[in-house]
Amino acid sequence: MRYAEVGVSLKDQEQFVTLIKALKGPSAEQIGRFAGLFDLASVLQEYKHPLLVSSTDGIGSKTQLAVAYGQLDGLGQDLVAMNVNDLATLGARPLFFLDYYGAARLDLRQGEVLLRGLIRACEQAGCTLLGGETAQLTDLYRSRSALELVGFVVGIVDRPKLPDPAQLRPGDRLIGLPASGPHCNGYSLIRMIIAERKLDLRKSYPEAGERSLGQLLLEPMPIYSKVALELFERFPVKGAAHITGSGIPGNLPRVLSRQVDALLEASAWPRLQIFEALQRWGDVPDDEMWDVFNMGLGFIVILPAAQADEALRFLEQRGERAYLIGEIERGKGTVRRV
Repeated sequence: MRYAEVGVSLKDQEQFVTLIKALKGPSAEQIGRFAGLFDLASVLQEYKHPLLVSSTDGIGSKTQLAVAYGQLDGLGQDLVAMNVNDLATLGARPLFFLDYYGAARLDLRQGEVLLRGLIRACEQAGCTLLGGETAQLTDLYRSRSALELVGFVVGIVDRPKLPDPAQLRPGDRLIGLPASGPHCNGYSLIRMIIAERKLDLRKSYPEAGERSLGQLLLEPMPIYSKVALELFERFPVKGAAHITGSGIPGNLPRVLSRQVDALLEASAWPRLQIFEALQRWGDVPDDEMWDVFNMGLGFIVILPAAQADEALRFLEQRGERAYLIGEIERGKGTVRRV
């Protein structure tokens, strides 16, 4: 018996390692070892009380839509963004990134597209792609087109700069950074809506937007970490939330104390057409939409009222769209919207 009989190609794995070395260029000298190395001494001197920060996340069943549509080049950015944006909520700078790429069979062309996207996204986020795992699991991934992507990131932050929910006060303002689409959340529901309504990913629907449905749903999520870190450096950020699974109602309370609520003005930012269309096509209740999707906001920061306008001007000068979306009130640690 041979490994190839169950669909695992050792030759393809070796070729993939060669491809990784070629794409990573001069930084590839450590590839092939059993573990990656990062020179922590090169950054420690910048911090008074350095704390290492870690996060892990994946991009779920968005990969299935990407395979069906034949567009994988944005998935690398999605994977990096899902992780470094989480670090950014603590004002943490990403240092290095690792990935898990699992499939029924290793497709070298698919792997190259994913890897190029990962490298570009890590460069954009300012971190090193240090290593990863590529798995061929023919029994676990029953479909030959099945694909799973998971990321892991380690960053660093100075303890004195950590946001403290206890410092939140009534009157503090909330600023929202716009989403590019559903990002990486709610895709099981999206896929069910597509199947039930027999929607075509290659077709454009006026109620959803000008581009094809596939392009709208596969738009990569922004990497907010760099602009978020600039806000932490320039302003007294009291809290920040990355809006992923469970939407604004499920994520924003994670950075609130139990003495305050976040009051949102729901008309303060544009609601993306794709969400309006999905709600109509699936007859999805309004509360369900808010609980599943980001509803047009990908990242939220909380600042003292006195700095809110200046922060908005700074973001505008930097070329970033941002919206004043609400304020902090006395409460019990929940989100309310009007």
